Parts: sequence; C-alpha cells; structure tokens
Amino acid sequence: MSSLTAPVKRMRIGWLTYGVDRPLSGISRQTLELGRALGRREDCELVYLTPYRRGPFRQEANSDTFHLAGCGRLPAMMLLGGVAIAIAARRRRLDLVHDPSGIAPFPFGRPIAPFRRVVTIHDAIGFRYPAGYPWLNRLLQRRYLPAMLPNVDAVITVSRHARADLERFLPRLPPPAHVVPPALSAQFYPVSEQDRQPVLARMGLRRPYILSVAAMQERKNLRRLVRAFARLHAHRPEYQLVLAGPTLWRYTPLGDEIEQGGLAPHVVIPGYVADADLAALYSGAALFVFPSRYEGFGLPVLEAMACATPVVCSNTSSLPEAAGDAAFLVDPTDTEALAAAMRRVLDDAPLADRLRQAGTARARLFSWDHAAAQTAAVYRQLLGTAAPPT
Repeated sequence: MSSLTAPVKRMRIGWLTYGVDRPLSGISRQTLELGRALGRREDCELVYLTPYRRGPFRQEANSDTFHLAGCGRLPAMMLLGGVAIAIAARRRRLDLVHDPSGIAPFPFGRPIAPFRRVVTIHDAIGFRYPAGYPWLNRLLQRRYLPAMLPNVDAVITVSRHARADLERFLPRLPPPAHVVPPALSAQFYPVSEQDRQPVLARMGLRRPYILSVAAMQERKNLRRLVRAFARLHAHRPEYQLVLAGPTLWRYTPLGDEIEQGGLAPHVVIPGYVADADLAALYSGAALFVFPSRYEGFGLPVLEAMACATPVVCSNTSSLPEAAGDAAFLVDPTDTEALAAAMRRVLDDAPLADRLRQAGTARARLFSWDHAAAQTAAVYRQLLGTAAPPT
C-alpha cells in the first residue's frame, strides 16, 4: 500500500478540560473550541480528561472522557491533578496529555508517567501585573508553573508577544515555544437589527452605544476609557458607554471613576454576557473599544470584527498581532488620543466602513480547524508521527 493511501496512525491525546464548568471566558472558551476541533481530526484520538460529571464533552456523542475525581477547583488540580492524570494516561494508553489552561499539573517525570506533556501558557499577567491578580493565580504562575516546567515537553502560547514575555520570565521554558493563535466561535457574525433588538432591550440598552467587553480589572484600562468617554460625551452626548464583562474580583475604582465624572446615567455595566447574546451586543454597537494595557492575544477584538463592528484598540502587547491593519490603533496611556480616536471613527463614516470591511476579512483568517492543525503538528513533532496526507 502506498504512503498516500496508508491509514493514518492516530495519536491518543488526553485533553484536560479544566475550567469549562463555568461561564466561558477567553481561556475556557479556547479549551472548548480547540478541544472540539482536535476531536474532528483523523490523526487525533482524544480522551477528554474532565474534573466534572456534567458539562461540555460529557454529554457529547462520540466523545471519550475520563473523570478526574476531586480536581474541579484550582488548588485540587494543582495538588491532585498530577496523580489523576497519570492514572488516566495509563488506563487509557495515552501518548500525550495537553493542558490548554496553563496549570501544567505534571509533577512526575517520564519514568513514573511515560507520556508526553504539552501545556498552553496564554500570557505572563502574573509577572506583568501581579498587584491586580488573585494570590492563587500569582502562586500558580510565579511558583507552581516554573516547578512543573522541567516535566513539560512543549509549550504552546497564543502570540509572538506572549512568547517573548514567557521566555523572559520563565527561563526554564522548554524551547521553542510554539505560537498557535486562537480563533473565533461560529456564533460571532453580524446579527440583524430585528434579531438583536430583543437582546438589547432585555439589557436596557438604547442605541447608539460604544462597547467594550473585558473583565473588570485594572490592566483592562477601563478607568481611562471612562475618562476618554467623558471627553467624547461633551461633543456627542447621544452615546452610551457599555462595559460588559465579568467581575473576577472586587474592583471599586471603576465605579468611583464613573460617579466622579457624573457619567452614571450614560454608562451601562451589564456584567457577564452569555455567549448566546454576545454577537447581538457586538453587532448593535457603533464602535468597539479595547484599551487594554496587556493581553496574551485579545480575542474580543476579533469577535467585534466578525460582527462587522469598527474597532479602536491599544497599540501595545499582542493587540497589533490580533488586529493587523483592521483596527484604529492608539496609545492606551493617552486619554486624549483615545478620545480623539473614538470621535474620529464615529464622525468619519468612510473610515468606519473601511474598518468594518477590513475587520470582517481579518476575522476570517482565524479558524479553530487551522489552530487544531497547528496544535496537532506540535504533537506529531513530539511523538515522531507522520502528518496525514492532504
């Protein structure tokens, strides 16, 4: 039988599904989408290593799961996950285990746990912004993860900027770190006026509005966005500012900024927005603004672009990689520049149309099937397995 027709040797991959039991955010959404895309590949035979008895992957047809008992919370995964994963790898005869959540619960070397190990580390926030990061996450990234790295065979990250940061802060990082950008869920597309109106009405929104989607934390730079909006509001008082996203821990300065600026009637904070409503929220916005000071990638920028919403975003960290030339880039430390950029896009209809068209094209460049192909190539390199025919 020729090599072109020979059956593909399937790699048995353990896919750790930590974090998918809660409302999806950046990392957990990527865990879900990339896990499903890998499961569709003919060269990968996935076993989903899940700490949960319900939720994604447990109820899906044709999915093989292994329950990691007692590992549903971060401290337990850090302490017990390594033993549970080693047992799963032995019982399911796994060639490789991939942790896409950045924990790396791999305390054992290959003599005890003879399988390859891959971890996706999305960013270096614990090093760049430790003051605004929960203590357990700081412990994970600054102490636990470096201790686990000698037992890791390959690291994947999501942008070239993130790779440079990780190489700086984690000297024991196994070289080279592979860059696999994330992609978009199929749910992000332009939602019609008729379909989005009930969603916006349920949130108490009126148009026109400017949108930002980000967790309520200091590095997202939302206080500066509020200040920039105050300057814009003096010229364009018809606009609302909508700040959507989860509050991961107590963050009072944002509320203080809104109150001190007298902007409470004009700023709406709906909190976490479910996936089913997010595309409608993006589609209804006159402008999407993402002034974050630091991102591993910046997926909300692409989500807005896929919904045909013009984007203003920071020119720092990984955001130029995500946005390409399809967004209006601005210095996130300059309040006046941020306000001017917002006003320009809102006042210049041809510019806004160009950003919509360029953004839609940019978003199409990222797919989970492509990300899965890049990820599988890392697996094949570690396992010495030939690529499937194309």
